[in-house]
Amino acid sequence: MLFFTIFAHIIIRIVVGTKQYIKKNGFVEKHIGDETVVVPLVGSVAQMEKVFSLNEVGSLIYSNLSAAKTNDELLTLVLNTFDVSPQTAAADLKHFLQEAVNKGIITVL
Repeated sequence: MLFFTIFAHIIIRIVVGTKQYIKKNGFVEKHIGDETVVVPLVGSVAQMEKVFSLNEVGSLIYSNLSAAKTNDELLTLVLNTFDVSPQTAAADLKHFLQEAVNKGIITVL
């Protein structure tokens, strides 16, 4: 029974850990202090009515998604950058990734 539990945990970890996130094309970003403003482009015209403002944590995560990253890689990045508990970092990261995917500024591979 213990073997099955460990095996199931490993399989779940592999499946969950392999999900990757990356920035979507069609956006420009501007860094202002610790924040980032993300603006969608249609053709070469900025759609200013759909501007996204990212706080310091969101800015860090978004700026590191030029190449695909897993949740674990992003969590390590947040933990190495900010003085925050692993639980808080994981919850904040999960919330950011869900919102960013829902808003269409990042995509899941």
